[in-house]
Amino acid sequence: MSRPEFDQYAADYDRILKEAMPSGLGESDYFAEYKVKLLARLLEGAEPRRVLDFGCGAGRSLPYLLQFFSKAECWGFDVSAESLKFAAQAAPRARLSCDWGMVAQQQFDVIFAANVFHHIEPAERVGALERCRRILAPDGKLFLFEHNPFNPLTRWVFERCPFDADAEMFSLERAREMSRQAGFLQEAHGYTLFFPKPLAWLRGLEPLLTRVPLGAQYYVQMAN
Repeated sequence: MSRPEFDQYAADYDRILKEAMPSGLGESDYFAEYKVKLLARLLEGAEPRRVLDFGCGAGRSLPYLLQFFSKAECWGFDVSAESLKFAAQAAPRARLSCDWGMVAQQQFDVIFAANVFHHIEPAERVGALERCRRILAPDGKLFLFEHNPFNPLTRWVFERCPFDADAEMFSLERAREMSRQAGFLQEAHGYTLFFPKPLAWLRGLEPLLTRVPLGAQYYVQMAN
């Protein structure tokens, strides 16, 4: 995230993403809600005091974070100032910043990073995780969601997205290794996003499938 490359896509991000997805699956809001709902389930009813959407972009996840964690102070960080203008419209109650120095003055009970790290240069990813670890509250948790490179539909969409042209997916095993290298002492993981919107009625089965490497994405839960 060393350069605000998403400034050029901020105004058309939703349209570009929808066009990259197969017809009938272009429900970006559905997938954003999907991940935040899983986050809430993984927290097992805990009520975080402060939540950070790391790499919030144009704010797709922020309304759902505010919905599922209505008592929390919700923050969004992104290096793209242009994207934050749209995030402010999507989530007026969120505190938004492209200044990491200001964000780093806070402590967060939850850090949510959804499809962000594949845009960070590989050599900088562990360092970014370390910076996030340092601003976690003592019992805080970081949740990293990323594309599963072994899912053929995910790879097909990824290769069609203009804003993913210079990005690089990485596996769940690599994400777990990054967690250890960044100094996290606890880690849990699983695969997710098995069911597109037409099959939403099957989502109750997902807890049984977290070890099946066919989900469109995966998550890694990290803690100190």
